[in-house]
Amino acid sequence: MIMHKQYLKIFIIFLFNFSFILSGYSQKKQSGMTDTNAPLHLIQPDYNIPYGIPDKNTIKANLDRILNYLDAATPANVVDKNSGKTINNPSDYDSNSQLEKGDFRLTSYEWGVTYAAMLAAAEATGDKRYERYVYDRFNFLSKNFDAFKKLYNDYGLIDPSIQKMVAPKALDDAGAICAAMIKAARKNKQLELQSVIDNYMNYIMYNEYRLFDRTFARKRPQMNTVWLDDMFMSIPAIMQMGATTGENKYFDEAAGQISSFEDKMFIAEKGLFRHGWVESMEEHPSFFWARANGWALLTLTETLDELPKNHPQREPILNLYKKHIKGLSALQSGEGFWHQLLDREDSYLETSATAIFTYCIAHGINKGWINASTFGPVAVLGWNAVSTKINPKGQIEGTCVGTGMAFDPAFYYYRPVSVYAAHGYGPVIWAGAEMITLLNTQHPKMNDNAVQFYDKEIPTTALIFSINDNSRPDEIVAGSTRKNGNPVIFTIGDSTVKNGRGKGDGGQWGWGSFFEQFFDTTRITVENHALGGRSSRTFYTEGLWDKVLHGIKKGDYLFIQFGHNDGGPFNTGRARASIKGTGEESETFIMEKTGGPEEVFTFGHYLRMYIRQAKARGATVIVLSHTPGNTWNGDNMERNDKTYGLWSKEVAEQEGVYFIDHNDLIAKRCEALGKEKTNELYKDRVHTTREGAILNCEALVEGIKSIPDLELKKYLK
Repeated sequence: MIMHKQYLKIFIIFLFNFSFILSGYSQKKQSGMTDTNAPLHLIQPDYNIPYGIPDKNTIKANLDRILNYLDAATPANVVDKNSGKTINNPSDYDSNSQLEKGDFRLTSYEWGVTYAAMLAAAEATGDKRYERYVYDRFNFLSKNFDAFKKLYNDYGLIDPSIQKMVAPKALDDAGAICAAMIKAARKNKQLELQSVIDNYMNYIMYNEYRLFDRTFARKRPQMNTVWLDDMFMSIPAIMQMGATTGENKYFDEAAGQISSFEDKMFIAEKGLFRHGWVESMEEHPSFFWARANGWALLTLTETLDELPKNHPQREPILNLYKKHIKGLSALQSGEGFWHQLLDREDSYLETSATAIFTYCIAHGINKGWINASTFGPVAVLGWNAVSTKINPKGQIEGTCVGTGMAFDPAFYYYRPVSVYAAHGYGPVIWAGAEMITLLNTQHPKMNDNAVQFYDKEIPTTALIFSINDNSRPDEIVAGSTRKNGNPVIFTIGDSTVKNGRGKGDGGQWGWGSFFEQFFDTTRITVENHALGGRSSRTFYTEGLWDKVLHGIKKGDYLFIQFGHNDGGPFNTGRARASIKGTGEESETFIMEKTGGPEEVFTFGHYLRMYIRQAKARGATVIVLSHTPGNTWNGDNMERNDKTYGLWSKEVAEQEGVYFIDHNDLIAKRCEALGKEKTNELYKDRVHTTREGAILNCEALVEGIKSIPDLELKKYLK
């Protein structure tokens, strides 16, 4: 017995130590520690879903797969329910006639969503097959509408899919498909849908049950229950009717309903809608069912698409939309999906709601209602999640089946999911279509392994990059114009090279804006990185040179031209002066702007830095004397050959790079024209007109041609 206790003790100690070892290994693995020397931030995350910016072609392929499945799975025929034979002549319809059964019902509210989504997909992709799917089925329904009404009048109880169309008994029967029909009729005037639309609208506007305050309501599961779902089952159709007729009564009705639903259902501190509200309850249970919130957000989205900008309720509805988006975005899971009960992370991840939220957020970005930088990554993550639920057959997985209302969590937690839950198809198509539009109109980019959205295209292949200051909307990413590995000409300098945004602001032009015109751009490109007001010093200290340097490659060319702004104060005002000359002396100043020290060097020192660093990257460097000011001594234009022009030449010679006396070449051309003609080339003493900038280019090309061994000449036109 004693021996057994000893063995047991040894075994327990072994298990303890072994578990400790495993724990250490697990911690090591989770913390990213590896036995390699790879930087930890480069370890690839083990995502459960695709992460990154989706490919438009892949999205389209996914949508096509769904379309192909649905086209086959939703036939549009009338058949005899006993024999299964197709009945082609409406006069032969009888009590045994029914719509041919497919995987989904052609007249359901879920299919109203699908029809609307198909129309959006046709617009986003340009693929008419999506429109054809809708038009074929709507034509079938409209052409049989009178015959279907006769069936109902003759027999009363007929195929439920037909009966809901001719005699709707609930908003589910009418709203979503009516909205889709109005959209289709607005697109295609040849569709004869008005009788069907009027029948649906008559029910929605005048026959649906309402509370005393006119809010749409139901008599189940309790008397006078307001269902969040009914926002979508009514309001979008009303809005579409308003957009078609222009009648304010429809806009007012829709806006009033939204206000009523908000008062009863929206929980402001969460930014979410409760699923149900019961008039007789003192306390209203708040279960934030995902798809019902989807219907609410989709309603707000559809409303904002059509509600006139001057309608008094537009701003409150837009604010509600934004608050809802904010609340929902905070609850998106790390997998990209949203939970079946939005605020309960132990409830399952659900597809249809995720697709609706993805569509509405992407659409809001595309419409300019919400910020792309904030919410673009939410939409991308949502779509990436949804895309994993499109199976090879084109079916949508992970969609909650039809769901009533309950006041306990278990009901929602255990609702089944099925590929035959029709609620998933329209939202996924809608989301995919809007994502294609998002990728066509917005500017997402991976930066440091994360999805980011920018207000303009960022033409860089860098894995990690910084963003240009908004004060420089004209800034080019260095090297981004490179074609097929061809060389690039880089220019750096001040406003005489690039004035303003380089687009002739105030009639002033820098020569760099026209330099490219003198080259064969199929073999070489020109990038003008100069910036007005900069000196040889501040072009470096403000970080502008670093951005240029990153784009320079072996075989490129760099033109350097400074001098106009290198005088003035060292540490006050614009504080851009360099020390005169070419030596290596320096002086430290306390800067007025920052209160900190800066060591200031000579003009020649800064030029040497540009030259040496560009040469280290394999570039050919050409230093220029700065352009002449419109200052004359008699018939002679003043030169700068005693100061910055001279120092530029001396540094070029010391560093073994090319020098072009641009100052002298321009001055000679101006002297040949005369003072009066030259005045027409200048906007002020320094800055040139368009014609003056082109003359400066021509003078520079003359200088290039004069250098025997400068290979750049072979790229000139």
